[in-house]
Amino acid sequence: MTAPATLQWRQLQPPDLEAMYALHLSSIAGMALQAVKPEKREFLHSLLLGRGRVLGAWAQDSLVAYGVLQHDLLPEDAPRQLLGLAAAAPLCKLAGAAVAPHWRGHGLQRQLIERRVALAQGASLFATAAPSNPASWHSLLACGLMVRALQYRYGGHARYLVAQVAGERFHAATGQAQSLGLDALAQQQALLERGWRGIAPGAAPDQLGLVPPAAPGPAPDISPGSSPGPMPGPMPGSMPGQSGE
Repeated sequence: MTAPATLQWRQLQPPDLEAMYALHLSSIAGMALQAVKPEKREFLHSLLLGRGRVLGAWAQDSLVAYGVLQHDLLPEDAPRQLLGLAAAAPLCKLAGAAVAPHWRGHGLQRQLIERRVALAQGASLFATAAPSNPASWHSLLACGLMVRALQYRYGGHARYLVAQVAGERFHAATGQAQSLGLDALAQQQALLERGWRGIAPGAAPDQLGLVPPAAPGPAPDISPGSSPGPMPGPMPGSMPGQSGE
């Protein structure tokens, strides 16, 4: 479903801080720390002052959705080595998004990603998403990003590092795909460290479909907009899906 045509989109400015912070708080209300990272008001303010660009959707005078594209990154927060990027290569972070609870179900998360990808003008992109928050990483994968690592951040909580590297084409051995859930995070982490990538949801909503890189020679090409084909059925021990945002 597309977002309602009545919404007005514009870049947020410092005077929009209170509306942005209020929407952030309402969008994560009741969610566990394992699934979302609460942001401080000061951090959001720094984004509006120039550390990034924040795209907002307004319904008349109400901010109902926003997405952050952050370009001013601390060296320790920029996964250049993991992504094989040179120090000077353009890199931006999809550093959070929020949709008002009563506006969910209108495709706004997907629109926020697509609009920020366009705003990045060809820069490589990355984001983090909790494995226990499938709505978040489902949207990122649907927009062409891939899970590249499983890390423990923000107080020791599991996070996928999801990325799209400019100009890269990943040749996948899709015949060896595995579908792994929340009870197999250690196995997911080990596969990702061996060069596997998460390219699509697995057999259940909370499962990640992972594929290894192909051996030299003809192989399916996985790039933004391409289809990896169906994921296999649940692996032994995988768990049923759950939804969330």
